[in-house]
Amino acid sequence: MAAVSGGPDSVALLLMLEELSKQLGFSLTVVHFDHKLRPGSADDLAWVGELCEARRIPFLSGEGDVADVARKQRLGVEETARRMRYQFFSFVAGEKRIDTIATGHTADDHAETVLMHVIRGSGVRGVRGIRPAATVPGGSQRLVRPLLSLTRQDTLEMCREAGISPRIDPSNSDVSFARNRVRSELIPLLRTYNPAVRDALTGLAESAASVFERIEREAMLVQPSERTPIGAIFDRSTFAAPGAEAQLLVIEREAAFYRIGVTTNRTVLANLGAMLNGREHGLVSLGEVQVEASGASVRIGPPLTPPVVEPKVLNVPGVTIVSPYRVRVLMDPPPAATPSVAVDGSRLSGALRARSPHPGDRIAWHGHERKLSDVFQRAGVPAWDRRLALVFADSSRVQAAMSGIKSIEADLAPGADPWHIAVEALPEG
Repeated sequence: MAAVSGGPDSVALLLMLEELSKQLGFSLTVVHFDHKLRPGSADDLAWVGELCEARRIPFLSGEGDVADVARKQRLGVEETARRMRYQFFSFVAGEKRIDTIATGHTADDHAETVLMHVIRGSGVRGVRGIRPAATVPGGSQRLVRPLLSLTRQDTLEMCREAGISPRIDPSNSDVSFARNRVRSELIPLLRTYNPAVRDALTGLAESAASVFERIEREAMLVQPSERTPIGAIFDRSTFAAPGAEAQLLVIEREAAFYRIGVTTNRTVLANLGAMLNGREHGLVSLGEVQVEASGASVRIGPPLTPPVVEPKVLNVPGVTIVSPYRVRVLMDPPPAATPSVAVDGSRLSGALRARSPHPGDRIAWHGHERKLSDVFQRAGVPAWDRRLALVFADSSRVQAAMSGIKSIEADLAPGADPWHIAVEALPEG
């Protein structure tokens, strides 16, 4: 499927793919999206439709009020237009079972993109510019750019030789758009310093692509020790070892696994690096993704909202539903595989309750009364598991706590015959 706006580049793409389809036997469909950003855009749609009809090429079109969507979503018009365009292309391709979408980006577009990313302070990934092949943004189809080795002058010549006068989009001269300013002002200025600036920029992109391949390999080596409902858990030193570019690839991979979005900038990446190499605990948000470091571990996943467990007196012995858990108090030890803690029932002050952790909680541990938070830290319990802990306390202090696979127990008196508290999560729903 070829995305054709009606301009010289996309018409040249159509002409090339039309000829190749005859030689190679693949089917060709043309798609056009009207952004409704200027008067006359509907005429472009009609013109492309007539061109395809004359050449007996299947034609599909769509439209969307980009300006209105950009205003409502508080996004830039250019970014909104790109998103809506590719969403439509992907939808059409899915409906028609088309596996590849082609666009008419040229070497000039490629050089402009590289320069824009340099200006914005992009990392190595951005300096690669426009990739020859990728996945459609927000979709699953393959996206190809067959004209990246051609210039805009080449595409104009292809249209002229075919006897076609392509559409000219007047908005390409509107310098309120960043790309148009780069195209009409900055590139011509740079040519006064280097007439081959386009080749220099595309050469830089090739070098960046080579470097980025190594970064991608580094990112593939950074794998989680486990993936849990609250996120992927990594060894901190392993995750921190590669540079920020590789770390971002790992974060994006895990975000895709958990189906959450990632947004970032240089400041966020700098904060991430400072957190990994600094404090025992820290948290950085990248859009919907949280990267949280605690002790020797890192969690990458969705924002964590611990359930609030209201204090509830436990049946002794017996079963108590302490949503979202089922808590059993037993006089004998449970099977070895059952998560449990031991409590000295003879030394309790008042009823035994299950609840969420409270600030200032204390526990008698290893011969001293200590803050529960300090005990968690000494025991190597990550911060996220501390927030999810289930505490068992009497009226004076904590007697035990369970957090993930870790359990904390108050000191037992010599010869004590403890109660055993077993916990299991209730099924969802």
